[in-house]
Amino acid sequence: MHDLTDTSTMMGMPLPFTNGEYRRRVDAARARMAEQGLDAILLFHQESMFYLFGYDQLGYWVYQTAVLRADSPDIVALSRVADHDLIAGLPGVSDVRVWKDDALLNPAQVTVDLLRELGLLASGKRVGIELRSHALLPYYYQSILDNLPAGTRLEDASDLVTELRLRKSDAEAAYVREAGKVVDAAYRAAFEAFRPGVLETEILGAAMNGMFRAGGHVPAIVPPLSTGPRTLSKTHGAAVDRKVRQGEPLSIEPGASRHRYHAVGVQTRWLGEPPSQVQKTFDNLLESLKAGRQVIKAGTSTSMLAREINRALDSFGLGYPGNHHGYGTGIGYPPTWLDNMRIKETDTHVLEKNMVFFMFAHWTLHDVAELPIELFVGEPILVTETGCERLSSTPLSLT
Repeated sequence: MHDLTDTSTMMGMPLPFTNGEYRRRVDAARARMAEQGLDAILLFHQESMFYLFGYDQLGYWVYQTAVLRADSPDIVALSRVADHDLIAGLPGVSDVRVWKDDALLNPAQVTVDLLRELGLLASGKRVGIELRSHALLPYYYQSILDNLPAGTRLEDASDLVTELRLRKSDAEAAYVREAGKVVDAAYRAAFEAFRPGVLETEILGAAMNGMFRAGGHVPAIVPPLSTGPRTLSKTHGAAVDRKVRQGEPLSIEPGASRHRYHAVGVQTRWLGEPPSQVQKTFDNLLESLKAGRQVIKAGTSTSMLAREINRALDSFGLGYPGNHHGYGTGIGYPPTWLDNMRIKETDTHVLEKNMVFFMFAHWTLHDVAELPIELFVGEPILVTETGCERLSSTPLSLT
């Protein structure tokens, strides 16, 4: 438990981090803005707002934004009336403006007026904006542009806060470790429910129940789940009312959350004795991930890690050029739990202590069952100075 004497509360619940940690994050963002020559940034990522000042809500499909300036730690937020009480009083938030559904001005116009009031539309000012956000609809972005004074433009600053989020503090890492234990609870419950005649949705229900009973919070994505030939969805499919049959696989990808921080794993399990070719392929996938784990440590590039996994996969005849083998995870809101990092040969990140990512490998088998199937295996990883920490203790096993 962190220092509650330096912790704000929201609606009777303490925020997950101290006020001091939020201040350090805001200061780091302002320093990055100064390095990039930005006077301010318009925040639209719900993840950015949660990261910088603890704003946690699910209605971000409705327009909202926050302004952070390089010359001031005071954050000015704009939200609909219904969300005012979720923001007011949060660390660093000095002012909350609201817009109303029946007002003549739409919220994009209100945003431009706010920028003008803060002096950010003056000649020579540079304002960034988080364009790669699920929360900023093209309609509203165009409306912002239409209302800007002639000659004024906004600059894409989508990576400014997202890059800061990649390296977790020790307090964030603690939540990710807790999320790893919730992943294990989801696996236990799902595998106990995996038997002939059960519906995919029943297995999913068991997994979700296991997550919440273990202290998990609401995840960004309902765990993808598929059985038999539906495993070809490559974990991009939701559970349906298909009955499981003996002699076929189950794939489940639980992304478990604690205070919005996610650990993500994926496993394929076989109902019964797997065919020898299936077991051999699965074992080769495990060996490839093991080869990757051996090079993980602070200072290793993501491209080097991907090359090592690809080298091992190629040696088994399982290579698939151009695919990635994982991605960063952390704060997650629907529809994603991804951070701004990929485990692929063209990625340019370098691993640092307390970075967290999901590492996996998969392969399609075409001639071992009535229809093709997909084998998928992966686990959540926390980077240390000299190696890595496996956040899930569930054995990587086909049976």
